[in-house]
Amino acid sequence: MAEIQNMTKAEWQVMRIIWTLGQATSKEVIDILEKKTTWKTATIKTLIIRLQKKNFLVADESNRPYIYKPLIAENDAIHESVNDLFDSLCCMKKGKAIGDLIENSNISKGDINDLILQLQNKREKASYEVECDCLEARL
Repeated sequence: MAEIQNMTKAEWQVMRIIWTLGQATSKEVIDILEKKTTWKTATIKTLIIRLQKKNFLVADESNRPYIYKPLIAENDAIHESVNDLFDSLCCMKKGKAIGDLIENSNISKGDINDLILQLQNKREKASYEVECDCLEARL
């Protein structure tokens, strides 16, 4: 399986389009990204090729134009990316990081209600303090 931490921000933009559409031709991706960015056609084609080489996309080459399909589900990619980031944070800093995300993200009332429920459930098992895990391996 492809490792999500190897996906660049630019590649994420290509993947977001293909995830949203379910599948796409390079022309569809190019048309959308040329409206959203200052990228040239060649740059976008290069990104698509790199995503194929990294096993994030597959091309159905049975007909022209090729149809590109994701090899990793968007939810799986998000889950892996978020967990990879949070695995690198000190346990004592994760709550603040989550707070920063909430504060700086445009989220719906439904998402907020879901988060409140998750936090209420999490509180049931949570300790009053989280210990630093940065020096665990120290002898």
